[in-house]
Amino acid sequence: MIETNIRIVGPGTNLYLFTRCAKNTTQDHSPKFLEQVCKKLQYQELAAVYCPIRQKILVLTRGPIPPVTVKGENWIVEVKDANEDQRIDFSASENDAELLAQLIERRVLIEIKHRLKMRTIDSPRIWYENTLFRIDKGIAAYRRFEVSAIPIEGVGVGISVDVGVAFFTQWTVAEFFRNDIPRREQERRQEQFESLSQRQQGQKGTLLYDLDKTLNKCYFDEFRSGVTCATTGKRIVKRQEYRSLLEYYQQNQPHLKIYANDRVAMVSFRGIDHPQPVAAKLLCLRVMNDSLPKPLKQVDKIPPKQRAKLIDDFWQHLGSDLLGHRKLQVARYFWHPQGEKVIHLKPEALQFADEYSLPAPQNRTEAEFREHYRQRLPRLRKVGCLDVPFLMERVVHFAIPNKATEEMRSRLIVDVTKHLSQLTKKPITPELVPYTSLDEVFSKLNRQKKPGIIVFVFEDEAPENYYKVAYELSDWRVKRITFRELESKLTHLQSPENSNNDQLSKAERDWNSFIEMTVLDVLQQMDCILWGFKDEPYYDAHLAIDVGRDRRHFALSLLILRPSLRIYTVVKQKLNTKRETINETVLCEEIVRLSQQAAKWKHFQRLRSLLILRDGRECGDELKGINKAKEELIAKKLLEKEAEVDVVDFHKSIKKGTRLWERTRENEVEQVLEGKALPLNNRTVVLATTGAPTLRQGTAAPVMLVAQSDDIDMVHVTFAVYASTHLNFSSPNVAQRLPLELKRTDDELKSRASQEIRRIR
Repeated sequence: MIETNIRIVGPGTNLYLFTRCAKNTTQDHSPKFLEQVCKKLQYQELAAVYCPIRQKILVLTRGPIPPVTVKGENWIVEVKDANEDQRIDFSASENDAELLAQLIERRVLIEIKHRLKMRTIDSPRIWYENTLFRIDKGIAAYRRFEVSAIPIEGVGVGISVDVGVAFFTQWTVAEFFRNDIPRREQERRQEQFESLSQRQQGQKGTLLYDLDKTLNKCYFDEFRSGVTCATTGKRIVKRQEYRSLLEYYQQNQPHLKIYANDRVAMVSFRGIDHPQPVAAKLLCLRVMNDSLPKPLKQVDKIPPKQRAKLIDDFWQHLGSDLLGHRKLQVARYFWHPQGEKVIHLKPEALQFADEYSLPAPQNRTEAEFREHYRQRLPRLRKVGCLDVPFLMERVVHFAIPNKATEEMRSRLIVDVTKHLSQLTKKPITPELVPYTSLDEVFSKLNRQKKPGIIVFVFEDEAPENYYKVAYELSDWRVKRITFRELESKLTHLQSPENSNNDQLSKAERDWNSFIEMTVLDVLQQMDCILWGFKDEPYYDAHLAIDVGRDRRHFALSLLILRPSLRIYTVVKQKLNTKRETINETVLCEEIVRLSQQAAKWKHFQRLRSLLILRDGRECGDELKGINKAKEELIAKKLLEKEAEVDVVDFHKSIKKGTRLWERTRENEVEQVLEGKALPLNNRTVVLATTGAPTLRQGTAAPVMLVAQSDDIDMVHVTFAVYASTHLNFSSPNVAQRLPLELKRTDDELKSRASQEIRRIR
């Protein structure tokens, strides 16, 4: 039986709340601004929401609203009672159901603040325990809980609670930069800070600014070794002038006990243009997973049983009477969706070369799913790639450090080349590029007439070297391997200890798997298609639209599925890096340009249907750009006049924190079987693309699909997205979380970010 991390607020669909209408002094009556006012009211312990239909601010209270002054960055608003009640019913409309969810969420967050000893950092929905539960090598692990409310059609308002882990250094920034210790120890601490903050990647370390009662997030800029809180000079904070940072703390935060000689770090805050000085002893460093010591690497991989227990404990401490009314209780147990609400999916039947195919599993069982995955590579080995470009690059360069032995170089080159030739059924020519320094590689490759494909063995795994290669070889297609991994695999294979046949067999399997995974990545760099779908797809093509984390670039990936599979990807620079939205004119032009590129393929057929997936939330006027592109594609006869074009938001990280797992008849909690989808309403679906067959750690993290209009068949969308996750060419033996088109945009944006980091250093 499927179970969620959601608890329903009683009485379900019969839920209603009485609110009071508020009036305010603002001249700005835009919904966006009034919603800002509502969010600020939460800090005054008033749960409020703006209703665009009623054009009123509604406050969750039965009595008159006390006069409240709400302050923003550049505005002040007086909020008063309007002497008017307003009842909101869940069953009245979709709008009212959404309003109820927002009001309940904000009320719950206020209650958490009062009832639990937790603090927030940069989101009112995310709460951190004050007590660490694990520590190793000076890095502390803390539980974090994310709380949200969501309307569920035919069920009521649900409150989801998800649990995660955040890692922070026990040392403050001041302790990392102490100057009253031996020089060698100073250097060691600063090197450790650089490593933990990942500043060697050109990133600013994320800091926790602890003001005792509140926690703020900021970003490390630099440490001012000769500056103290008393010597910062004049500071202006919120239009108030102070003679120094020390005076600011003494007047506004005396409980922090900041002294004249306390040292200063420069940090950046969101919304403030220039770095600001703060007391370094109030800052600790947030540590990302890549920098964790080995004992902490798996701490955040919380299995379903433990996750359910931690969330249940959270509710036990919080209580269920969150709305001050005995009839409005939160359910004691997690929500179990009715069987008919759940969509059950199976992996697609796959088409391989030479008319070979792999049928879909007959039954939805863990064993059959796993067997389906296991059969993919043997079929690929037997018949090779489904499609190989006629003008495929047939020379593969191998950049290998001179410290590698002749046997190491030879074995890698021969085995990779042999596998590539077998799977493409074309002769592949290897070309060795030995090197002592990276500059030697760049010098040799830049003399080539045109960029090609290179298998790059990294001797030094420092992240800056990865970024240097990405920048210097930006037009090359690079497959990265570490020297350490290569040496380890080959040493194990050649070890005298492997004289036992079973041990030798395992060593050979490890080596062959290493070579095979390398080859699968190189094949994709060559634009080869490993397999496709046997049956008619739901859409003729999928288009993914994605924006990089730094908002400097956006990527488009067009996956053509009919008459056969092809994929085209492009990365472009954004005009506005402050906002995620893509300029609608630029977006339109790039969609048309990418489609024209696809149309050059001799087998291209005019598209009858197109699924557009926007990673994250479609924002700004992007939809106008998409609609304009649709018109142009029809005019250019690349898209049928009556073509179905569905635009859907794809959320990799579900903001509402929904999780799915299975609860057995024996009351055991287990990993969900992948391919289960849960519609929350006619527009929103939660889809588990990974799960029990291959997920061995943590809990399956679903994705969320949200339609941009009511006329989209979300069942078809769900089937299409899940099908595309099975074009998992890089990892055939396990489930892939993202559909191929979004995995490509994700990979390309990460690669471009690497080049950009190198460029700005």
